[in-house]
Amino acid sequence: MAASSVRRLAGRAWDARVWRRGHGALMWHQGVHRKRNVEAGFTDQGHLLAAARWLERAQDAVQDGGVAGRYRLDTGWTSSYPETTGYLIPTFLALSEEPGSEAFRARARRCVQFLLPLQLKPGGFPGGEVHENTSQPSAFNTAQILSGLVAWHRVTGDDRALQAAQRAGAWLASVQDADGAWRRHVYGGVPTTYAAFASCWLAELGTITADSTLVHAAEKHLDWVLAHQDRETGWFDCSGFRADEHRARQAVTHTIAYTLSGVLATSESLNRDDGVAAVRTAALGVLRRLELSRWLPGVLDHRWRKRASYACLTGNAQMALVWLRLFEIDGDPRFLNAALKVVDLVKAAQPMFNRNPGIRGGIPGSDPVWGEYIYDALPNWAAKFFVDALLAKRKVLSSLANRAGTWGIPPDVARSVPESPGRALVQGIRVVMYT
Repeated sequence: MAASSVRRLAGRAWDARVWRRGHGALMWHQGVHRKRNVEAGFTDQGHLLAAARWLERAQDAVQDGGVAGRYRLDTGWTSSYPETTGYLIPTFLALSEEPGSEAFRARARRCVQFLLPLQLKPGGFPGGEVHENTSQPSAFNTAQILSGLVAWHRVTGDDRALQAAQRAGAWLASVQDADGAWRRHVYGGVPTTYAAFASCWLAELGTITADSTLVHAAEKHLDWVLAHQDRETGWFDCSGFRADEHRARQAVTHTIAYTLSGVLATSESLNRDDGVAAVRTAALGVLRRLELSRWLPGVLDHRWRKRASYACLTGNAQMALVWLRLFEIDGDPRFLNAALKVVDLVKAAQPMFNRNPGIRGGIPGSDPVWGEYIYDALPNWAAKFFVDALLAKRKVLSSLANRAGTWGIPPDVARSVPESPGRALVQGIRVVMYT
């Protein structure tokens, strides 16, 4: 083995602290015995419960009611992350409907009680984890917290949550630029199309409260995002985290899925068929990459080509949610098929046997865990979207028996094999299969 390879492996082992309980096992099973979970016979319900229990431990690891942002292999549990604590509220509420999981409603309440005092006077919420920042607002993070507060109000009628959400929405509209983009209070000072996953919550809140200012703000941002779509491939420019990603026209699947989810949700709230069509085109591009590669690379470019050797498991779960929703809208079985495949890819990477409670049942940022997205850590938002995807999958599959058969073969799919010009076929075609 070359000296450089030895150094790389040694560095990876050090970063992962492989001598700690469960760390070495995680690293080993990321590369060896990939079918372990399948061979053990875990069902979707088993995977769901394991992820839910991990989220419980992530909340219990901190004492302020929030949810720890991630479990890091080098330092362990981090501090509470307001943004993801916010959008975990609807996930906790959904889990509270599961048999024997009623306690998740109390966990959602703890999230709300943690978030309300963090709201800044102008109405925004701080970005990052609480150990990093409690004073500087973030537009994207504020919108995710807003979504959780609205979900809590919808279930409980808690007026404090709705009032806080309305203040947050008013602040978001006030810091939006005239063209619909957000350039202030954003990560790296870079406007992004993945902020569609922020404006969709403005659309929802504006619709619920009949606030035309918020609805207009969401529509402006939707128009700005749609103007960045590549009409040839369906790609959305500026969908990455950083300016260099935008110049290279590539992004991690996490933010690609944020973009598609946000555009789809906003378009449904505002009855915008053009937005739904835009998402459909892009989602088919990602789907084609999945089918060609038989996995979903963690970074894709504007032609949906592989730009990473690892998978982003968060992006997998999020894309499953996009495809499942498109299947509900269109009835196109390609979307359902893709969703089932990427959910299975996440299930295969979930550490179900690990002795370390910070690892067992969680979802690594990357597959393998040493991939570049959330290197050597298990983020809470990966588990959140995985739980959401499993619940959405169950809902869709349970409705199949009553689904009307209205789907037809798309016009771009060939229905026959063209004749071969110039000579007769020596041997007949054996199999033509469309799947």
